[in-house]
Amino acid sequence: MHLTECIDLFSESNAFDSEVRECLYNWHFKTSTNFLNADLQLNLLFGALCWSFTFGGLSMLVLKPKWAHLSNFPYMTYAYTLIFIQGPLSCWADYINMANDSIAHVIDRSFAVIMFAAFLWRITSLFYFARPSNFFMQLAAFSFAMFCFMNGQDAQEAYDIEGWKFWHNLWHCFPFFVAAIEIYDRYFLGEYDCDSKQLSCISWYRRVVSNLSVNVKSSLIYPGTSISKKVKKN
Repeated sequence: MHLTECIDLFSESNAFDSEVRECLYNWHFKTSTNFLNADLQLNLLFGALCWSFTFGGLSMLVLKPKWAHLSNFPYMTYAYTLIFIQGPLSCWADYINMANDSIAHVIDRSFAVIMFAAFLWRITSLFYFARPSNFFMQLAAFSFAMFCFMNGQDAQEAYDIEGWKFWHNLWHCFPFFVAAIEIYDRYFLGEYDCDSKQLSCISWYRRVVSNLSVNVKSSLIYPGTSISKKVKKN
């Protein structure tokens, strides 16, 4: 049972029915993978990348942004969970026990779901307190990471070992992408003064909506012209 199968079931029924719930339950609590007893021949690079979430947590501590004290996002708790829990769990489940029947898969999956939800919370905080460029780049990195994760699930389902290794390694590059974005935002663009929120994504969004609203009203009041042209005409 794989997550992609559950998503397919949901797409077919377009409802969170008992069949979908049973599928998700079986996927979440299974203690083995499709590669049970397989000779995966995982190299040291693969094992090292499993610790990428620990790196991600450490980079959060080093690059702690100003918005962390404004948002209700549990920034420090999230960072320490990445360092001391998610990183070791990834290595335990994906490197040490990928071909074994082990409770490690259930525990790793449980924390991964929690951290997934927490990252959505972080993305929301970026929307309110960070530069638009930071928000959109991290959203793009997150979307790419999920694309890699789902392709890895498909590779498992197809028993494609090499394909799974490829997509799994890319999935674990996600913390490096996020750290690179934070470094670029701080050291190349300059540390963002989030207290003013003048350049935050939410402020940018409000300006876009406001300008769009003005343009729409203008086109309704003065069809075929703009406010600026009307002002000049007067």
